Amino acid sequence: MHQLHESDTETGCEKLFRFLTAIHQSGMRTGSRSSTASLLSQRQMHQWLFIPFITRVQGGRLSCGQLYKDVGAKKQEHINNKYTRLMAAAMGSWTRPLCTCCASLPVQPQVTLELSENISVETKRWLMSRIQAEKIAGGAELMVHPGEDDEGNMLLVSASRHVLLRAAEALGLYKLYKDGSMISFCYRDRRNFENSDNIDEFLTLAECQYIILRTLGNIKAVDEKYVPGYPTTSLYPGEAIFNRLQKSKILLGFYPLHQEAMLSELEKCWYSHRKLTLQPIDSIYRYYGGSVAMYFSFLEFFTCSLAPMAIFGTTVVALSMDTVDKCILFSVFNIIWSTVIMELWKRHSFVLSYTWGTLQMNSQFEEPRMGYEGPMGTNPITLRHQPYYPAWKRKVKIWLVSVPFLCLFLAFALYGTFIFFRLEAWVKGFYSEHENCWTCVLYLPSILHALYITGLNILHKMVAEVLTEWENHRLESSFQNHLTVKVLVFRFVNCFSALFYISFYLQDLELLRKNLASLLILTQIINQFTETLVPYFYKILHPKRAGLKSCTMENAPEIDKIKLQGQKTPFPGMFDEYMELFVQFGYVSLFSCIYPLSALLIILNNITEIRTDALKLCHLFQKPFISPAANIGVWQTAFETIGYLSVITNCLLISISPQVKEYCAESDITSNSLLIWAIGVEHALLVIKITLAFAIPDIPAWVKLRIDRVEYQSLHALKHKLFEEDKGPGRETEEKEGWPGGIVRSDSADSSLHASNRQLNLL
Repeated sequence: MHQLHESDTETGCEKLFRFLTAIHQSGMRTGSRSSTASLLSQRQMHQWLFIPFITRVQGGRLSCGQLYKDVGAKKQEHINNKYTRLMAAAMGSWTRPLCTCCASLPVQPQVTLELSENISVETKRWLMSRIQAEKIAGGAELMVHPGEDDEGNMLLVSASRHVLLRAAEALGLYKLYKDGSMISFCYRDRRNFENSDNIDEFLTLAECQYIILRTLGNIKAVDEKYVPGYPTTSLYPGEAIFNRLQKSKILLGFYPLHQEAMLSELEKCWYSHRKLTLQPIDSIYRYYGGSVAMYFSFLEFFTCSLAPMAIFGTTVVALSMDTVDKCILFSVFNIIWSTVIMELWKRHSFVLSYTWGTLQMNSQFEEPRMGYEGPMGTNPITLRHQPYYPAWKRKVKIWLVSVPFLCLFLAFALYGTFIFFRLEAWVKGFYSEHENCWTCVLYLPSILHALYITGLNILHKMVAEVLTEWENHRLESSFQNHLTVKVLVFRFVNCFSALFYISFYLQDLELLRKNLASLLILTQIINQFTETLVPYFYKILHPKRAGLKSCTMENAPEIDKIKLQGQKTPFPGMFDEYMELFVQFGYVSLFSCIYPLSALLIILNNITEIRTDALKLCHLFQKPFISPAANIGVWQTAFETIGYLSVITNCLLISISPQVKEYCAESDITSNSLLIWAIGVEHALLVIKITLAFAIPDIPAWVKLRIDRVEYQSLHALKHKLFEEDKGPGRETEEKEGWPGGIVRSDSADSSLHASNRQLNLL
C-alpha cells in the first residue's frame, strides 16, 4: 500500500469527503458493511478510501489536523467537525507507544478483545487506558485500537518493538547470539543478538501474541474498588483485571489474529500439496507456537518410527510365519522398538527446544487461574490479597467425589466388557445354528463394543472436566495434571481391559486378534469421520462460523475479517490428539505380536491425521494462544509407562501362544516351568530395556556442550560483574575497542558475558 503523496491528496480527499457526506445524508452508520456496500462497490472503496489513507491512519500518523494541512485551506472549510468525527469512527486510530522511536512504524493488530454487546463507553475507555498506561501506573504499555468506533464491543491490541523485547527478557526466552550460541535474551545487550533490530525475524508471531497475552494477564487493579460502569463488579488491590472481566462476562474472550500472508505460505508447504513430504516444523513453530509444533513433530516422528514395525509385520503375514521363533522374535523386536523410539524422541525434542530457545526458559510464577474461587486471604509468597481455598477441602473433594466417580465409570467400562463377552458367546451359538448366516455377523459384538468404548470415553471426559473444575485448583498446570490423570487412567482401562481379559484369562488368541483388528479399524474410521467429515459438513451448514466466506470477504474491510475470525470455534487444545496417539502406541507395543498389521494400519491413519489436523487448525478453529514448550510434558511419562508394561504383556503372550504350548508338550515342559521361564525372560528383557534407556543419552552431546558452555559463561560473567563493582569507577582504564566477531562492547556489566565468551574461545 502506497503512502498519501501531494499529487493525489486533493483527489483522494474530495472522494473521501463525498463518501462521508453520502453516508451522513443517508443516516447510515459508517462502520456498517451493508450500508457502505449500497453506496460504493468494494473495488471503489478499496481504490478511493483504503489505499491512500489506511496505512497512515492505522499507523497513528494522520490526525485530523494533519489531514487539514495536507488538503490545504481550500478544503478545510468543507470538512467540518461532524465529518471529522465520522472519519475517526470509521477508521479509528492506534494509541501511541511510549517510546518515540516506534511511533512512526506501521502497526499490525495482534490480539482481539471481544467485549459484551452492552459494554458501556466508560468501561471501554477505562480498559483502553489501563492497556496503554505505563507499568509503573499499573498498565501494560501496549497499543490499543477501539475497533469500529468507541461504542463497539471490540478492542484491537498490539505491542511496540521495545515492549516485546523487554517482555522476551522477562519471559526468559533464549535467542541466537552473534557468536552462534543460544543464551537468555538481555534487553540491555540486545545489539549483540541476531536480528534483534528486526522484530519480525527476532520474535515469532506466536511468541509476540503469547507475550501480549501474558502482559494483559498481568494488569492488576490498583486503587479501583469496582469496574467502571459496573458498580456491582468489585475489584480488590492486586487482582488480575482480565480474570475478573471474564468471570463477570464483561470480556467474552480474546484471541490472536491470523496473518493471511504467513498462513497462506504455511498451508502451501504443509498440507495443500499432494506430495508425501516431511512437515515444516520450524514454520509451524513460528506461526502457532511450541506446543502445537511439538505435537506435530511427535506425530510425524511416531508415524515414521512405525515403518520398521510395519515392514516386519507385513513380512510375517506375507510369509505366513507361524512358528515359535516368529513369536519370540516379534516380541523382542517390539520391546526394543518401544524403548529406542522413546529415547530417540527425547533426544529429538531436546534438539527442537534448544533450537527454539525454550529448553532453559525461566520458570514463571503462575497467577491463579480464571475459575479459581475462595474467600479472600493473603498470599504468603507475594503478600497480595487474593482468594484462598484450603488444600484440605480440595483433597476431600478429590477423594470423596472425584475418585468414586472415576471408579463408577471404571465399573461401567468393565460391565461393557462383560456384556461384550456375553454377546460374543450368543453370536457364536447363533452362527453355529444357522449355516446360511453371513460371516460378518461374528464381528457384530466387536463393533458394538468399539462404539460403546468411544461413547464412554467422550462421556467420561465431559464429567472429568466438570469435576476437575469443581475441585477448584489454583493453578492452570495443576488443573491440567489432575484432568490428564483422570482421563488417562480411565482410557487405559476402557480401551485395554477386554484385550487383557481375552489374553490372560480366556487365553483365546484368535478372539484377541479379531477384537484388536475391530478396535483398530473401527476407531480409526470413527476418528476420521469426526475429524474430516464432521468439520466438512459443519462448514457447509454453518459457513459464517466456519470461516467459509473468506472468498467473498477478500475485499471486505479489515474489521469484518477480524470479526469473522472471532466467530470460529475456539481451539480445544491437543489433549484428544495426544490421547489418540497414546491408545495407538498401546495397541502396537502391547499386542502387535498377535496382530502384526496394526503398525501398518496406524501409519495409513496418521498420514491422513496430519493433514486433517492441520486443516482444522488453520481454518476451522480460532488461532490459539500457545505457550513455549520444551517437550510433550506428562505424555512422555505415559508413553514410557506403556513401554515398560509391554515387556510383561509380550512375555505372557508368548507363553500362551499355541506354538509355544505345542513345543512344551513335545519337550515335556510343564506349565509351571513355562511360567518360571516366562518370568525369567521378562526380567531379562526389563534389564535390557533399562540398559538401553541409560545407554542412549537423553541430550545430544553437542547440545549438552553448548548448554554447559552457556552456564560457564553465566557464572564467569557474574564473577566479572562483581569484580568490576569492587574496582570502582576510578579504575576504568580498560581498552574500549569492539570485540571480534561483530560483538559490540557495552559499558554495562552485561557485556562481561561476552568477555568470558571471548576468553573461552581462546582456550
